[in-house]
Amino acid sequence: MAENQTTNTINLDHDLRDERREYLQFAVMASAAMAIILFIVLMQVNQRGGIGFHQNAMLILLGASGAGYVLLKRGNLDTAGYVYLVGLTLTIGSQLWVYGPNVAISMLLAFPIVLSCLVLKHDEILYVTIIVSIVKFVFTALGVGLGGAIIPTIGPVILYGLVAAVVYAKSADADERIRWTLDSQHKDNRRAEMFYDQSEQLQKALLQVQHYSSRLENLNKQLEQAQQKAEQASKAKSTFLSNMSHELRTPLNVIIGYSNSMLNMPKMFQNKKVAEVHRPYLKLIEDNGHYLLGLINDTLDLSKIEAGKLELHRTETDLEELFRSVIATSVGLLKGKPVQIRGDFPTDLPRIWADPMRVRQIILNLMSNAIKFTDTGSVTLSAAVDGEYVNIGVTDTGIGIPDHALAAIFDRFQQAESDTDKKYGGTGLGLDISKQLSLMHGGDLTVKSAVGRGSTFMVRLPIERREDESDAQEDEVTVSANPLLNSEGEAGDPQMVLLVEDDVNTRQLMHQTLEIAGYVVVDTHSGEEALELALGLLPAAILLDVYLPDVNGWDVVGLLHANPETAAIPVVVCTADHDRSSESGHEHLYYLAKPATPDKVLHAMAQALTSAHLTLPKTLS
Repeated sequence: MAENQTTNTINLDHDLRDERREYLQFAVMASAAMAIILFIVLMQVNQRGGIGFHQNAMLILLGASGAGYVLLKRGNLDTAGYVYLVGLTLTIGSQLWVYGPNVAISMLLAFPIVLSCLVLKHDEILYVTIIVSIVKFVFTALGVGLGGAIIPTIGPVILYGLVAAVVYAKSADADERIRWTLDSQHKDNRRAEMFYDQSEQLQKALLQVQHYSSRLENLNKQLEQAQQKAEQASKAKSTFLSNMSHELRTPLNVIIGYSNSMLNMPKMFQNKKVAEVHRPYLKLIEDNGHYLLGLINDTLDLSKIEAGKLELHRTETDLEELFRSVIATSVGLLKGKPVQIRGDFPTDLPRIWADPMRVRQIILNLMSNAIKFTDTGSVTLSAAVDGEYVNIGVTDTGIGIPDHALAAIFDRFQQAESDTDKKYGGTGLGLDISKQLSLMHGGDLTVKSAVGRGSTFMVRLPIERREDESDAQEDEVTVSANPLLNSEGEAGDPQMVLLVEDDVNTRQLMHQTLEIAGYVVVDTHSGEEALELALGLLPAAILLDVYLPDVNGWDVVGLLHANPETAAIPVVVCTADHDRSSESGHEHLYYLAKPATPDKVLHAMAQALTSAHLTLPKTLS
């Protein structure tokens, strides 16, 4: 369709106009020259019929040639062609008037028909043929009469028609060939233009691609630099939080330790009990110290989770024992509220392969939240086996959570309502940490709630077993190789404890606590001195802080374990970062959460001295 439209738009007559003008100009000039020459020759000969042309006819041809030339110069090509051809026809036809019917003259009359295909449009050959036929008949009739002109005219007219048909066919074929050639050329030009346009578009597109590629490369470099800065900022933040955690826990250890000692250990103060009027305030100091400690722990845990440095120390975990411990701790959080703590779980729950401390942290956080937002009613801890998972639920009858807040309840620093922190306290970190810890165990944490009716948080943990079941056997007690424990310990003599702590106030508190309990205490603030004292004194146990000014506490543990003379000495590591407690490989390593109250210090030391050779480290809290 497009090709036909293109063909129809080609104006062949216009394209051939210059060629027709050249042909006509040549014919006019040649005819004029011939007319002049013949006119002069005829004048000299001064006879008619010598050459076959009448002398006066040359004037007609000369006049037609001159008129055609003038019209041609003025741009009237078609009129000039008709004037010239009519003059040529009259010149030849006038000889029939003079000489009568003549075959040669009749044949010459076909010349204008042939010439018309060069100087006129090919579809105008018919008009020239008609003019030639009329001239043939008229001039024959002038010579022999009207009746005698009919028969001599029929044959030539038929000849003129045949000549016209042949010339028309040849001209039309030539026009069609020229038209086809021009059309092909036009199409080729259009294709070339199209290809050129496409090439330019492709070049522009290539330049755009190169431009965007360059921009993308720059953006990737900027993104990489931003990522590096973000990683550096994250590391700096983690380092800052770790250092700040240590710095905050150190005074907290003194605050909690002394307030607890004043309430529960009057032996440290010459057996003088605290007045009853002061006890609530000391208890308030201790409780707020523990509350601040919880906030510090949440912030540090969140930082470790973000940095991907929080590690799980999985072991076979007895859920029933863990639940009873959580319920016992939760009862102490009621603080006189008329809320009942319930346990709804079977006694045959399977053991799960998990980090017991982190699972306890998840459940205790959910229990703490449930108690905080429940003024009356109950808080229920439930559990049930669901295929390869254990579903642990904490259900309360508290204020509930609005529907619009459920989507963001696990987002850090988010709470159900904007004024929740003012009314109930908290930072909104606990649920986010619990969610992340659940996911790290291969489970999940979800919530269902209704405003005014309470909430149910569901922890879903997988039941997994270790490949080597022998690792899950109970801890075995072996005979101590420490001569001090076997001789002096059994004889009832005071046992020596090496205390390594860099903070003066904390060291003084622990020193007093251990001495009142009957231990012989040697203390130091240096890791290097601790190694020398341990090798020289061979104490019954070592109470070691991790953050020391000269040597890291974990390095001290590793050096003690590497020396055969000190390898059997039990070491109680007092730190908040218990995640590294398994890195040293020390067989007699125990962990005491910091800050620690005096009663926990004594409990940890007693456990370490009586079970120094357990095959696995113990977490004492």
